[in-house]
Amino acid sequence: MQFFKRLFAGKGVIGGVDIGTHTIKMAQIVKTPSGFQLTRYAEGPTPALTIKDGQIIDAKALGETVRNMLVNHKMTMDKVVSAVSGQAVVIRPINMTQMSERELQNAIKFEAERYLPYSVADAQIKGTILRKSVEGDDKTMEVLLVAAPNEMVTNTQEVVKMAGVTPLAIDLEPFGLVRAAQTMLADAISHQTVALINLGASSSSINIFKEGILRHNRTITTAGNSFTKAIGQSLNLSFEEAEKIKKEKGVIRVEKDATPVAPTTMRIFNVIIPVLTDLVTEIQRSFDFYRARYRGESVDLILLSGGTAKFKNIDAYIANELGVTCEVADPLKNVDISDVPGFTQEELREAAPALMVVIGLALRQMV
Repeated sequence: MQFFKRLFAGKGVIGGVDIGTHTIKMAQIVKTPSGFQLTRYAEGPTPALTIKDGQIIDAKALGETVRNMLVNHKMTMDKVVSAVSGQAVVIRPINMTQMSERELQNAIKFEAERYLPYSVADAQIKGTILRKSVEGDDKTMEVLLVAAPNEMVTNTQEVVKMAGVTPLAIDLEPFGLVRAAQTMLADAISHQTVALINLGASSSSINIFKEGILRHNRTITTAGNSFTKAIGQSLNLSFEEAEKIKKEKGVIRVEKDATPVAPTTMRIFNVIIPVLTDLVTEIQRSFDFYRARYRGESVDLILLSGGTAKFKNIDAYIANELGVTCEVADPLKNVDISDVPGFTQEELREAAPALMVVIGLALRQMV
């Protein structure tokens, strides 16, 4: 397998496919003299019982779904970039004795045994030098250890192949996120410490980048479904009914906000306070870990992506709780979306926070 072979380089990618536990998204982007243009987009529900705990368990059904989406939306991709994510994916900065890049690729497998929750023999592993020396020790370098189970990578590749297209590369969610953020923030990503928090359906990822380099990655189980389940249990609703009422009437109250709200809205907020508390606690825990590792360095900006980022006022709530500027991501901010068949610009703008990963995958060969 060629996992990670072209993790940071390459040309000619045609599109990105983001296979989520709730939704499958596909995007096709071209680079024009005036910038990036989204030429095709498609999304659809992920078939039930095809993904469990972040792992693909029915590649055939997923492949057929992707194939049908390609046909229905007249997308002509012949090569795509997809991604793996979740708690089984290990992305961790570690310190190692100084050596060359070639020596590192042999040594990283032995070093990885200390950090992987599964056998090294069953994983795809790569190390990339982040810093050739660390402060206070000129014989030690900082390395980004990246690993994923062979089965996870193989299953993702199989989905793409069964859809009738060629998997150009299997990327990692954090790299897709930062790539999309670069189109939004440009210099800010290169000069600030930014936390990219992707609030998915079944899990969320906390990714801290300093000057565009990944310094911290962590997957947590507090996510969109956590809010939905809390609402459903409290109001005695089915998951589908709770999801609908969350989207239609859910509003997060921010301290000092005296704006009157409907009783149902207030009840929903009271129900989800424990989930919000868990989310903020997990983010703070990651920030504390980052400060401890990098001698008091702090996060300058939080960017929220994923479907739950659209929960009204969640950015203001997190900013208020953590004392850090927090914004909802818009990966389409500097992308031309004026001519995307089947979607209005308003529809795409509304969905934008949830498109962060797929836009980043589609951009992989361009930035």
